[in-house]
Amino acid sequence: MNNDRNQWSQEEERLAERFLAWLLQEVIQDNKPDAGAGVEPHRSQSRFLDFDAIPIGEESTVQNRFQALLKRRIQQELEQNLPLFPWETGEVLEYANDPVDEEADSRVPTYVWLPQLEQLRLPVTISEDTFAQLLVRCQQLLRTSLRQGERLVAAVEGLFPDRTEELNIWTERLLVWSTSRSGETLIEPSEGEFPSSYEGATPTQQMLLSLLAAKEIVESLSLHVSASRPSDRRQWLTAQGLLQLEARFQTEDDASQLRVCCQLPDGGRVQLRGEGAMNTAQRSTPGHITVELADIQVNHTYTLEVHLDTSGQSPLVFSICPTL
Repeated sequence: MNNDRNQWSQEEERLAERFLAWLLQEVIQDNKPDAGAGVEPHRSQSRFLDFDAIPIGEESTVQNRFQALLKRRIQQELEQNLPLFPWETGEVLEYANDPVDEEADSRVPTYVWLPQLEQLRLPVTISEDTFAQLLVRCQQLLRTSLRQGERLVAAVEGLFPDRTEELNIWTERLLVWSTSRSGETLIEPSEGEFPSSYEGATPTQQMLLSLLAAKEIVESLSLHVSASRPSDRRQWLTAQGLLQLEARFQTEDDASQLRVCCQLPDGGRVQLRGEGAMNTAQRSTPGHITVELADIQVNHTYTLEVHLDTSGQSPLVFSICPTL
């Protein structure tokens, strides 16, 4: 892995870091409690490292500032018992593959789900083909027990064969920087420094764009409910209009229930399943539809499949994870 990293010049490394910071400024500027379709904003207010304030070529200064930033970040999060980052132990985490049913939901998504591409907060838009591949893979990975970073690597590695080590490195940086939002613009790219399109980006820039797109897709398809936060909402832009759903987790007298209310933009059906149970509802016209399951197990993943009549046999799959 160190040999691979040494293949990058200092200028390439600096440009890649600046590009990642630039990508994330779109997310940072939108860091408001009601921003996004039910995506919970991160709470940390740690500041980013200002790359522009450091003279190019002073590598030791960059490393010292970056290490100091990471140390402050880790100290703030220790009280919440978060897992240690790989560089705290001096090694980069190699994400293991988790068994995935490759045949399940492996169909190419139809055009009806692709308009959501317009909602991704990316300064450089990815192509529909790339979005479709990421969408298929992210839906498969929602059913696994992989952690967030592992899911992102697994979602993107098919687009970049033989570059898994680089993906691990940039995924870790993406997750650290994206949870250290300051609410301020990080960086303004120089004229002509960053690409105007995905196709015109370098392989490393395409990798970063794909990782950030996969992160947005996974967050859009994942709902989290608990006794203290009993409801969560998401929405997805389809070719037929806006799909909206709300998951609600209820507990009373040692009984638990998971209910999902959907607003369909077209006729279709929804299916909620998990832990050997399943509930299906359908309607032939646009409107509200509800499914629910009882005896819910916390810390287990439940899936909601949404089939629109115009989508043929290609469903959109959401994951719902109730916790204490």
